Amino acid sequence: MNETGFLSKLNRSRVTAALLCLAVFLVMLACNMWTDLIADDYRYFFSYADGSRIGRVADIFPSMDAHRYSMNGRVEAHFLVQLFLLLPPVVFKALNALMFVALLWLIYCIGRQGGAHNALMFLSIFGCIWLLQPDFGQVFLWLTGAVNYLWCAPLCLVFMLPYLDRLLHDREMPKRMQLPFLLFSLMVGAYSENASVAVIFMAVLSTVLCRFYFKQQIKPWMYLSIAAAFAGFLYMMLAPAESVNKSAEFSVSVLLSNLAETGSYYLRFWPLLLAYALLFFLAVRDRLDLRLRVASLVLFLGSLAGHFVLTFAMYCTGRSTFIALVFLLCAAALLFPPLFGSRCRALLAAVCAVCLAALAYFECVGIADIRRTHIMLSYNEQLIWECVAAGETDLQIPRPYAQTKYSALEGLNYLSTVDSSDWANVYMALYYGVNSITGY
Repeated sequence: MNETGFLSKLNRSRVTAALLCLAVFLVMLACNMWTDLIADDYRYFFSYADGSRIGRVADIFPSMDAHRYSMNGRVEAHFLVQLFLLLPPVVFKALNALMFVALLWLIYCIGRQGGAHNALMFLSIFGCIWLLQPDFGQVFLWLTGAVNYLWCAPLCLVFMLPYLDRLLHDREMPKRMQLPFLLFSLMVGAYSENASVAVIFMAVLSTVLCRFYFKQQIKPWMYLSIAAAFAGFLYMMLAPAESVNKSAEFSVSVLLSNLAETGSYYLRFWPLLLAYALLFFLAVRDRLDLRLRVASLVLFLGSLAGHFVLTFAMYCTGRSTFIALVFLLCAAALLFPPLFGSRCRALLAAVCAVCLAALAYFECVGIADIRRTHIMLSYNEQLIWECVAAGETDLQIPRPYAQTKYSALEGLNYLSTVDSSDWANVYMALYYGVNSITGY
């Protein structure tokens, strides 16, 4: 049997793609099952309106109305957070693992464009996210963080699909889908500040390119969906809390400092940036289809827009950079399949092999740390309930620490060791029904 032929068939097999999706789902499900309530999770058990414990879905609406005045305008995401906290934990954990697979599959489908399956590309997308995403546990495993960041990305990619379809293939959205898409656009625009900027920017740029560069007729749904997304964005950004809690001071020195910090975060994606530069160089050299190159540039520019808008935010964190990584991956994935089918196959396979070797190591390291911190947090929870059963009201428990970015505990305010009045301590104490909890 021709080994190369066998490997090539294995790489293009639907069964291989399905098995990889299942394997990633099981890995992420295990990681989710080993992730506990942390930090803001305890806060969202309680209403922002009156501080009472959320007991039913109806309680979430006044809570989110108050949320716009005290926290931020992301009421869609935080409504889901409070909803999931009402349900059995396994519901969120299973759906969150499924959402992670959905994200990988959407990036993969954008790159594949309906062509042959490519298991190597799917694994490399997974590897890039696992290796390059700062604050991995906060973005993909922590309940509050995952709903804000992970869950946002598939919505943004679904929003971009019809624009990419128009740009790449001049295909029109079916009329029966246009009205639901407008409502969906409104929701996407109101979900996340920097993600909304990215998708609105890319939708506008795609529309302009279709009209003036490729001389295509622009249908009303393209304008209207951009307007709907922008209306959702305004609803979010005009929340009173946004101007107080999110915007940076508009002085030259502050903005330059923010720009430098934001740029340093983007440079953490340097391996993918180098890979994208290589792919784009090969695409130009081999005269790859012009529409593919243009669409890839739109996604790359969207990645930059969604990231560097954080210059105007009060602060930039690793988890805030997630949407930039997603669109950068899409830009690279779009160029990968046609180049992989050319004389560049050996070079691209070698790059992917390096990525997968690093993935194999850091996946083991990350899962071990997730499991380790879960054991410590589970011990703390058991200890708290034992103290509650014994009638104790002022508790001291050990403060665990993570060793890697893969644990959701890393970088979060789990429990102060010096001040029982710290907000994280206060809401944990409220959750367990005790007077105070302090770490040591």
